[in-house]
Amino acid sequence: MYALTAHEPRSLANEHHRLDPATVNNSGSRAGHRSDPLPTTGAHPPLVAIVGAHGGAGTSTVARWWAPAADCGQCWPGSTVTTQLVVVAARLCLPGLIACAERLREWHAGAAPDGVDIVGVVLTAARPGRIPAPVRRYRAVVEDLTEVVWEIGWHDELVERELSELAVFTPSDPEPPRRSRPPDAVPADVYRAGSELIGALTRALKGPGRKQDSEINP
Repeated sequence: MYALTAHEPRSLANEHHRLDPATVNNSGSRAGHRSDPLPTTGAHPPLVAIVGAHGGAGTSTVARWWAPAADCGQCWPGSTVTTQLVVVAARLCLPGLIACAERLREWHAGAAPDGVDIVGVVLTAARPGRIPAPVRRYRAVVEDLTEVVWEIGWHDELVERELSELAVFTPSDPEPPRRSRPPDAVPADVYRAGSELIGALTRALKGPGRKQDSEINP
């Protein structure tokens, strides 16, 4: 049901893309805080938490596709035992983008738990076909608030399969064959986005007080 592309950051220039909290209007809703460590569902602990900006944001699908990811629901990862690196997930519709911008402003304003760092946003299509102009315009607001946006389009295959049947991307995987189909391998664009995510995590993990980037290798 989805295809992935990435958008470069529009206007955030500093290395850690954090705005001055005094300049951020964070008057919207607040996400909960998860105090428990994130679960390890595969061979290795998760490297990134997928945080939904709203219900139905696709966190479980994204976390299934990307082996280094864990589904954190609609809560910030508050435990320092497991990763506090975050990808915010939202549907590519006006309500989804508004909720996503609220989560991003919340983080910029310093209202997320200490240690949380956002590495990007993943937007999943709300329907097949072209994106309406108002949605495209508000997507630019989200792009101004984060380092990178991965946009997931519509793939009919996901409608026909259980979550447990989906293929999984891991950092050591070779690029899938051009004609591969679920559940044999993740789609090629999902693979590319996963590879880009690993690059973003590598850069983030080089920051002060972070695990070394060698730990991303399985």
